[in-house]
Amino acid sequence: MRITNRMLHDRALANLGRNLEALARVQEQVSTTKRLLRPSDSPIDVRLAVKASDAKAEIAQYQRNVAAATRATSAADTALGSAGDLVQRARELAIQAANGTLSAQDRQSIALEVEELTRQLVGTAAARIGDGYLFSGYMTDTAPYAPPPPGSAAVGPYLGDSGTILIRVGPTAQIGVNVTADAVFGPAFAALGQLHAELIGGGPVSGATIALLDGGQNALLTGRSVLGARQNRLEAEAGTLEELTLASQRLLSELVDVDLTEAITELAQREAVYQAALEVNARILQPSLIDRLR
Repeated sequence: MRITNRMLHDRALANLGRNLEALARVQEQVSTTKRLLRPSDSPIDVRLAVKASDAKAEIAQYQRNVAAATRATSAADTALGSAGDLVQRARELAIQAANGTLSAQDRQSIALEVEELTRQLVGTAAARIGDGYLFSGYMTDTAPYAPPPPGSAAVGPYLGDSGTILIRVGPTAQIGVNVTADAVFGPAFAALGQLHAELIGGGPVSGATIALLDGGQNALLTGRSVLGARQNRLEAEAGTLEELTLASQRLLSELVDVDLTEAITELAQREAVYQAALEVNARILQPSLIDRLR
């Protein structure tokens, strides 16, 4: 077959085009630090990278859930701690009022303080995070108790429900983030109501009432124990998710990111090859064409 000048020109241009395309690809990798720039670069690796990216995004959502759950349980624990202080003060007053020598005025003064403690406890039970009440179960838009009427320490019925709010912290893992006020505050309110009634009645506070106050304190402590166990689990889940995030990031980096040292070395080689190709093909192609390619 006869080789014509046109065939030499076409072959030279094709070779230069391939060299230039390879050079441009490496230049783009170096400038973006990415090995996968389009699906055609490596369809299999691109699919794997998409899956790794989706997994990383899912883990990030679980991490946000864990953070929200941690805030909720921490706020609830703080509220229960404050409630315990109020009940402890009520117990001190009850022991004081168990003395039969107190005057009616003394008992009235203590009764007034018990009324105030009860209102403070109602406010503590109505603790919120964001717009939601912490201790009302699923009824997060409803305060768990209404304040007692003036001159009383008798709190009305619990207004929430018994729902446990679950937050997903993994593909198959959920953690409850709440305790309900009827379980953790209810015994304390019952004890305060009985304490107030005995004070108004004029007699000494009974040992049974003091025992009720102890029961109310124990209910608050039990609630804190439940929340503490959940906080420990949330902390463990947070550590696991952090490890999964790092693993996903490493996998994604291995699939997508370019090894800059290798890429820069390849870039230098490609540039040298392209320049050599230009010089060789300058003997075949017309100088004017070579000038346009430089």
